[in-house]
Amino acid sequence: MDESKRGLVSVIIGLFDVARFLEEKRLRCVLSQTWKDLEIILVNDGSTDSTRQICGELAASDSRIVIVDKPNGGLGSARNAGLDAASGEFVWFYDVDDEVELDLVEKNMRWMREHDADMIIFGNEFIYPETGRVETTCFKERILESNTVLRSVFMDEILLVPNGNGFVWNKFYNREFIERCGARFGEQRIQQDELFNLRLYPFARRVFISPEILYHYNIYNSGNNRSRFIPDRIEIYESIFDGIFEFRDRWSLEDGRLEGYAYRRFYQGIDNSIQFNAFHSDAPAGCKWRRQEVLGILSRPKVEKCLVYIASHNNFNIEGKLFFKAYRSRRFPAISFLRALFSGLRKIKRAVF
Repeated sequence: MDESKRGLVSVIIGLFDVARFLEEKRLRCVLSQTWKDLEIILVNDGSTDSTRQICGELAASDSRIVIVDKPNGGLGSARNAGLDAASGEFVWFYDVDDEVELDLVEKNMRWMREHDADMIIFGNEFIYPETGRVETTCFKERILESNTVLRSVFMDEILLVPNGNGFVWNKFYNREFIERCGARFGEQRIQQDELFNLRLYPFARRVFISPEILYHYNIYNSGNNRSRFIPDRIEIYESIFDGIFEFRDRWSLEDGRLEGYAYRRFYQGIDNSIQFNAFHSDAPAGCKWRRQEVLGILSRPKVEKCLVYIASHNNFNIEGKLFFKAYRSRRFPAISFLRALFSGLRKIKRAVF
């Protein structure tokens, strides 16, 4: 590590067509951090709106900003480009539409120094701006002083927490640790975070978990990953499914709950791939294509294996049971009817309430 870079934090921000948020927020919660020694890397991932122009305006007003331009490849590839350009001692990933506490970096720097940690995990809020609903994830404070201790508490205190913990924005990383592990994000366009973290845990020497709520993650109906048509969506979910079991074997993590977690996550991916992707307005038009897509998904060997597992490990409500029965029987007309039915009922509920 170049001694001149000690104390420098590389803040990596992947950007694709986010001019609205850049214009509205102007990166205030990053530029106003109480810890000033920042290298703010804006990775323009082939934006087609005015994102690049606004990045230039921001860079002209703050010398800490570095712009990296690349062809569009998704958030994973954007973050990889940011990591390749980073020179700081530490790394933090930020999503441009969110809010954070202004002392987030300062507190993480203090914890890094106090605990000589490879990575830090801190609490966060999930905010639904359309409804005002807020869900909080708060951890129990712990310093995990060895990889053995980390592995012993991993399932209960890191993985199986309310609202999940596969994200990178609620973590603070020693960059040398990332490079030592050779960790990079997958090239898939969604769901990159969890596998990145799973590549790190088996090698982490010391991890500090903070109970403080420092990150406020906004979830917009128009911006969640189900709102986009992604041609290879089911392949992405399969890669995550495989990655979880590779992680289990790499770390020799013998806990049956991890298998259940992998299957439940994969089933959610199957459900999303059918209900939202196959019927998306940007998908190829026509009932024939939708039928081929849905039946193609349900015929995949890993999907069939997942449905067998879920058959004896589920706690579905009425809607979930009906869809699951239709999936197992591969009845496309039933799937199409159920989707139209429940979509219509939700629209009526929103209109009434």
